[in-house]
Amino acid sequence: MGEIGATYMFMQWKLFDKIPSGRSISYKELAASINGEESVVARIGGMLVATGRLVQTSSGHVTHSATSKMFTSESPAGALFLVMLEHGLRGYLHWPEYFARYGVKEATGPTNNPYTVSWGHPETNMWEIIAADEEKQRVFAAGMRTTDSIAGKYGGPASIYNFAWLGDLASAEVKHDKQRALVVDVGGSHGATLKHILEANPSLPAERCVLQDRAEVIEEAIQRDDPALRAVRRMPHDFNHEQPVKGAMVYLLRRVLHDYGDGICIRVLARLAEALPRDDRRARVLIMDQVVSDPPSPGNAAADLVMFNIGGKERTPGNFDYIVREAGMRVVKIHRRAGTEVGVVECALL
Repeated sequence: MGEIGATYMFMQWKLFDKIPSGRSISYKELAASINGEESVVARIGGMLVATGRLVQTSSGHVTHSATSKMFTSESPAGALFLVMLEHGLRGYLHWPEYFARYGVKEATGPTNNPYTVSWGHPETNMWEIIAADEEKQRVFAAGMRTTDSIAGKYGGPASIYNFAWLGDLASAEVKHDKQRALVVDVGGSHGATLKHILEANPSLPAERCVLQDRAEVIEEAIQRDDPALRAVRRMPHDFNHEQPVKGAMVYLLRRVLHDYGDGICIRVLARLAEALPRDDRRARVLIMDQVVSDPPSPGNAAADLVMFNIGGKERTPGNFDYIVREAGMRVVKIHRRAGTEVGVVECALL
């Protein structure tokens, strides 16, 4: 716990950034850079030396260890550390206050949860708290990119669920069918998931894929101008509202539903169930998230407690079956890759 606190403060002060690469620096110099007392920086730095996070070269002087550069301000791994601390540990420390206020109950959304309680603004939407602080927003975005990178070792959805049938369908369709959207990536951020699917399935026409997210996120995706996604239709959309693209063959939700409680998830899924075509029973809603085992793995349990703090939930197969049925669909199959915690829950109309 002491190491976590010391690491956090050195990151807040950006002292890891100020340690030169390949040589040492004194606590006196580090303290002067933040207009602080040398004794404070030395005591906190001493904890990092004691645990091997920094290396002491001589009395009062430190240099980087083999791992300390991951905590510099531009490091994606450091950003993930801060996200886990502020969305995880900070919330855990406020559990007594949260449970005293709301009872021993799950939070159901982005307000009135342990995270918002921890910042003293229980009624404020979690996303608004993040957006109000430019540095917090930057760190959160970098941390989520790191999470995507870690998840990448499991492969994207195309390595777990076979999308090849959509390419075959596109090739076989008669001319008047070719206006139908094939894949709608709901809450798809900048399109990394769609890009992965398209790369794995060259016969899937990019122009028949749709990327949806908040207006500002879609604008960022357009500005990035990824050549692999230029033909994809990009559309601002709030998934709490009616789905504007009707009759698509696949609606994909990747790492979306775990951010929310059951009630919100059922509403989101019901919107997609309403949009599914009634004339083609092959159409699917695909949910890509962690699938919690029984008993849970350490990774499952840790992720679930972070999601608890922000009003979300990592779900078991039974949890998925419940929200899918309440939304008017059924679980066809849960696709898993051996040795991973990520799954694709395949859903169809009842």
